[in-house]
Amino acid sequence: MSCSAVGREFNVNESTIRYIKKKEKEIRRSVREAAPESAKVTSIVREEAMEKMEKRLNLWIHEMTTDKKGVVDSIVVRLKAKEIYGHVTQGQKNVKPFSASAGWLARFKRRYGVSNVKLAGEASSADQEAAEEFKKYLLSVIQEKGYVEEQVFNADETGLFYKDVGKRTYITQMASKAPSFKSFQDYATLLLCANAKGDFKCKPLMVYRAPSSQALKGKSVNHMPVHWRWNKKAWMTSDWFHSCFIPEVEYYLQGRNLAFKILLILDNAPVHCCEELKNAHPNVEVLFMPPNTTSLIQPLDQGIIKAFKAHYTRELYSKAFEALKANKETTMMDYWKSVTIRNVIDYVGTAWDNIKQATINNCWKNVWPDCVENFEGFEGVTESIKNSVKNIMHIAWQISGEGFDDMREEDVEEILAEKAVEPTNEDLDEMAKQGVGVSDDEDGDESQPKSPGIVPLTAAKISEWNSALETIFSDMEECDPMLDRSLKFKRLASCAFAPYAEMLKDLRQKARQTGLTQFLEPVWEGKLPTPSTSGESQTSEVELMDVNLPPSSSSAE
Repeated sequence: MSCSAVGREFNVNESTIRYIKKKEKEIRRSVREAAPESAKVTSIVREEAMEKMEKRLNLWIHEMTTDKKGVVDSIVVRLKAKEIYGHVTQGQKNVKPFSASAGWLARFKRRYGVSNVKLAGEASSADQEAAEEFKKYLLSVIQEKGYVEEQVFNADETGLFYKDVGKRTYITQMASKAPSFKSFQDYATLLLCANAKGDFKCKPLMVYRAPSSQALKGKSVNHMPVHWRWNKKAWMTSDWFHSCFIPEVEYYLQGRNLAFKILLILDNAPVHCCEELKNAHPNVEVLFMPPNTTSLIQPLDQGIIKAFKAHYTRELYSKAFEALKANKETTMMDYWKSVTIRNVIDYVGTAWDNIKQATINNCWKNVWPDCVENFEGFEGVTESIKNSVKNIMHIAWQISGEGFDDMREEDVEEILAEKAVEPTNEDLDEMAKQGVGVSDDEDGDESQPKSPGIVPLTAAKISEWNSALETIFSDMEECDPMLDRSLKFKRLASCAFAPYAEMLKDLRQKARQTGLTQFLEPVWEGKLPTPSTSGESQTSEVELMDVNLPPSSSSAE
């Protein structure tokens, strides 16, 4: 087609079409180098340095926020952008200045769909109020639906740096100096889940960055103490709900002679596939907590995860001491290098098994006080964790060596804390080269079967099924000469469809209760302030410190 014909086809000027043809190489390079598939907008050909910087900045934000389910301050992001820009343009001539303005940040957030960057000085005073409102709503749901402690569950993910023995130890000091050391290695993501009664813990889901390694050869996946998954980003996969959670909980409730109905409480992290989990199963109701309230009311964040990590660290240290004691020639560095993912899986299983029912039940007191029981001899979650910390310190002293023989309580607390190791600029270069965290393809390899997505079960879909059944019933009554047979089919089919009819009734009732639907949304719509993406006016007057880059110019964003 001619340029004028193409212009008429797409309702743009002929000169625009000619410009696009002229800039073909630059456009193709821009798309190839720039935003991932998850980016919302790619509208212009931009400087290669800007594209490289934004790609690495997006990776950095993911690394710093995904595992902590947190946010990063917009000022910090802008400073980091200037730092990365200086890194990617190092040694180049005629570098265009970049000021990391508030306007650029707003555009960057739209391009990459970034939502976990908060405004400078954004208030968090409403978090407590949102938490209290959610608690009231949760109690009303429990009372209305008749849930008992065995039927109410909480699930949450946490990052596990499974070879972390303390940053002051000579092991970490020596390992960090190795040329091949990457701060984001030796890391996995765990999803832990337990009920309010505390007497049932789901098998942990463990997501690793690579497919089955040599260490797992000969080990049956079904007999592991964890559900094993992998993807390049070590992020949660969405099939846990149907393939792991539902079968385990259904079996547990049957053993207790309890109705198979579940209330699952989750935070609002996007990794939980909020829209997919809503109405994903007729016997499971999912509630999402408001943002920034997990530290206040989420049971697993009230000490369960920390207690688990304390047990894991104690297991890691105990196995090290046993190895050193068994062979005097073995050093702590030898043991540290010998730890494989197979060992880690076993340690995770042991640590999760060691979490007591009293610990889990006690951690529900902030969100559901009435379910907490008094366990004889239980000293409390905080005291229990303190005892574990002391045990870890005692084992470290016996291991000896720099950082071990003088290990302090704060050193152990640092190991147990929720954290994300900040990747260096060199780490980001390597991650960008390998495509880590960039593609929307969770698997990145055909060797791992892809799990089908969960199609949301809506009132409209159930109504469609109901109408189809009514049509079938009517046709059978008209066409089948044996009326008893068609009526029997209608009766049996209606009985089988009853759970969906009840669900349709509940969905329509919820739709009318507009005042309460905010608690079911993954994004809180109460009084919590939300970042603006239209102009970032609240941060526009904040001055960034000088990081030895050229002054702002209209020639670059």
